[in-house]
Amino acid sequence: DYPTDTLLPHMKLGLNVKTKNNRFLTSWKNSYDPSSGSFSYKLEIPRHGLPEFLMWRSGGPAFRSGPWDGIRFSGIPEMERWKFVNIVYNFTENKDDIAFTFRVTTPDVYAKLTMRFDGFLELSTWDPEMLEWNVFWVTSTSDCDIYMGCTPYSFCDMNTTPKCNCIKGFEPSNPQGGAMNNTSTECVRKTQLNCKGDGFYWLRNMKLPETSGAIVDKRIGLKECEERCIENCNCTAFANTNIQDGGSGCVLWTRELADIRRYVDAGQDLYVRLAAVDLVTEKGNNNSRKTRTIIGLSVGATALIVLSFTIFFFWRKHKQARGIALYTDLVFSILTSFSFLFCLLSCLNKTECGQTGGRLNLLDTTDDDDLKLPLMEYDVVAMATNDFSISNKLGEGGFGTVYKGRLIDGEEIAVKKLSDVSTQGTNEFRTEMILIAKLQHINLVRLLGCFADEDDKILVY
Repeated sequence: DYPTDTLLPHMKLGLNVKTKNNRFLTSWKNSYDPSSGSFSYKLEIPRHGLPEFLMWRSGGPAFRSGPWDGIRFSGIPEMERWKFVNIVYNFTENKDDIAFTFRVTTPDVYAKLTMRFDGFLELSTWDPEMLEWNVFWVTSTSDCDIYMGCTPYSFCDMNTTPKCNCIKGFEPSNPQGGAMNNTSTECVRKTQLNCKGDGFYWLRNMKLPETSGAIVDKRIGLKECEERCIENCNCTAFANTNIQDGGSGCVLWTRELADIRRYVDAGQDLYVRLAAVDLVTEKGNNNSRKTRTIIGLSVGATALIVLSFTIFFFWRKHKQARGIALYTDLVFSILTSFSFLFCLLSCLNKTECGQTGGRLNLLDTTDDDDLKLPLMEYDVVAMATNDFSISNKLGEGGFGTVYKGRLIDGEEIAVKKLSDVSTQGTNEFRTEMILIAKLQHINLVRLLGCFADEDDKILVY
């Protein structure tokens, strides 16, 4: 009932409904003083809204877990890695408890979840051979994990610069009306809601906004949830409460949307209410991008077909002299044209994706090298290392910093993030990586991938 700073398997963290005891974790004062410290991790259960864990620091919130989405807490997606050490977890809401618990599925494995004195949750497993606890997981330390790191109606994204972004249909309130130049810049609606005729903008991979004061109905689905939001002129957004099996349940926000974050491949869908004119503008921008893509494809396809049939014409004259059938050549020519067209479409789609979200790898090129570079996406490396968490840091030297990580398939990796003071350009870095990739020796670790843009140069082993 009073776990102090450590939660063991099958222990419950949260509210005992019958006794009203809300079990929470409290850190030590420091590494050698077990008296109560500055940090605590406690389940907050609003009168209206969804239960969420808050990390408190000296009486003020420092981190919010996000609500339980049926699989995990929306603000701690990296907890899914616990399965790699045979640990499963669950969040229960019933007449007896509203609580989180975890258990080990392998009999000989021992684990504990600790609230460290410096404000981090830490999952450790016991190593019987070394007779010590091995830290497997620590809560993320990225700027986007800070409570209210961005202002209401904006979301934090570690893959954009600046990291705070106004939601579509909102704009910075500063006189210049430009980008979010700092975390205190407020976002305001471009057009006030009219109640009738409003629509919704779809945000993907989001940590849901703070739900205190939200309206919750777990009996209905997304369609009925949308209808209720439309009928309520005070509704500002809606989402499912459970993302399993296509989604279920409904949560409606009637207040400002605060403490939101966007992930690469986690989070869930959030539908934000906008005035009709702002939705038309957004659709117009999408249509403009599609129009440019279609024009580019049309021109490229025409050129490729003309080129293919020109080549086919000369081949035909050459082949006829040798008495070889033409049918196979014709099929080959047409297939070649469509293959080039497919490649062109892929390139255009890749460019558009790069413009709308992720960071482009400047090492990616169509040059015909003797050995292609093993490229990796920045988002994949960031997720594997808990956003380059200090808890994942293995060492540091003149070249930069080395982090340990684990890919989504469970493969363990080492990541070198080269120092910012390096003056090496992308082309020079690319040439060096090709040479490293060619080197193979029993005593050399294999280069799994690399990434480079204007901000970072990264090697993955």
